[in-house]
Amino acid sequence: MRYIPSIKSQLIKLLTIPLALFTIPLFIFIYFLVQYKVNNFFDNRLYASAKSIEQNIGVAFSSIIIDLPNFSIDLLSNNDKGLVYYSIVDDKNNLLIGHDKLFEKSTLKNNNIIFYTIKYDGALLKMVSYKYSIHSSGKEYITYISIGETTQERDENIKQVLYLLFTIIGAVIFFTIIISIIAIKRGLSPLEKLKNIVKNRDKRDLTPLLFDAPKEVEDVVSSINILLKRSRNTIDDIEQFNSDVSHQLRTPLSEMKVKLELCYSKEDAKFIEFNILLNNMAHITQQLLLYAKTNPNTINLTRLKQVCLNEVCKNFCLKIAPRVYNKGFEFAFEDLDERIYIKSDVVLLESMLDNIINNALHYARDENNIALGTITLSIERHNDTIWLNIKDEGYGVNKQQLKNIFKRYYRVDLNKQGSGLGLSIVKQIANIHNAKTLARNNKGLIISIIFKIKKSINS
Repeated sequence: MRYIPSIKSQLIKLLTIPLALFTIPLFIFIYFLVQYKVNNFFDNRLYASAKSIEQNIGVAFSSIIIDLPNFSIDLLSNNDKGLVYYSIVDDKNNLLIGHDKLFEKSTLKNNNIIFYTIKYDGALLKMVSYKYSIHSSGKEYITYISIGETTQERDENIKQVLYLLFTIIGAVIFFTIIISIIAIKRGLSPLEKLKNIVKNRDKRDLTPLLFDAPKEVEDVVSSINILLKRSRNTIDDIEQFNSDVSHQLRTPLSEMKVKLELCYSKEDAKFIEFNILLNNMAHITQQLLLYAKTNPNTINLTRLKQVCLNEVCKNFCLKIAPRVYNKGFEFAFEDLDERIYIKSDVVLLESMLDNIINNALHYARDENNIALGTITLSIERHNDTIWLNIKDEGYGVNKQQLKNIFKRYYRVDLNKQGSGLGLSIVKQIANIHNAKTLARNNKGLIISIIFKIKKSINS
């Protein structure tokens, strides 16, 4: 079966992948934009500082003079972060003032102004150099002004701006994802609620779902209810079919028995032989139909009503006792003092008990087919469970067979006639009641139906 991811994972994927694809280029764009803006700001500040030197350059006695008695690091507002270097050279590359070998005329080439980076005095400097002309007495005097600063301040400002922006963007992305996940979870909560309702519901419960849901989920609920209705109708049809088959099969068998009695006397060997066959056919037919009717997947749970287990067992014992006695057994009923109530169908419950009793009547015999001892029906409480036990005083069943006696068509003694369906029907009816079946030996065979009871109701 092909794996299909959950809606939640698909929505999260559809959210995070585009967000990641958008965020990565955004980070790259912001990184270069901040680099450009901060460097541009510091370059402009550097150029402005260089321009402020111009007013201190003049010409006297046909020579360039520079009056910079207070020029220092104060030229730049670098807050004591990093160092400032400067130089002014003439047209012949002679240093007029400042740091030696800071500027080379060839740097400008054909440009009037240039920003560049150099390594000087063991430090990385961001420089600005440009050509400055002074006219005096009809003569042009050319100087080259250069000023540079170490990159600590601008690098630190770039880091701070990037850190601030990335923190803000990261926080926005984080909260966007969190809010989106919460929104997805809340949006899918009706589906989660519907899943839990279906999951916690008895798998045999086919009554319509009653669930207040948004329009989108309401359509799903309506579709589920349509399927439940169809399933319910199918089960009703199966039950009706079983009922019709039961009636149609029993009628010809009854007619055959009548004709058999008319054709032969009851002492005739053929009558006895055919009568045994007909009785066996009737029994197998009845068991097959009962097996079909007690399938937990096709049972109508509306049949289950609150009944008193004590009363059902008592009434059943009164009905079954004569047949048990006629088969040569003694019979006993051991009731419980408290009143036990369960959701059940009396007919199904009696059919289950009848099949267990029939199993005891059939197998609790010696080699000469003589009935052994007493068959006892008892009700016991063990903590939060109620045990409905039927015990015989036969030879019991070996351990290997105990594992299989509830299987369909399994028979302990193949030499004896039987359908092999009796105890499998018992297990099916127990499953309808959410009860467990248990078979064990204790001076005979004990078959127990174990009901889980949350709370007993005392009469």
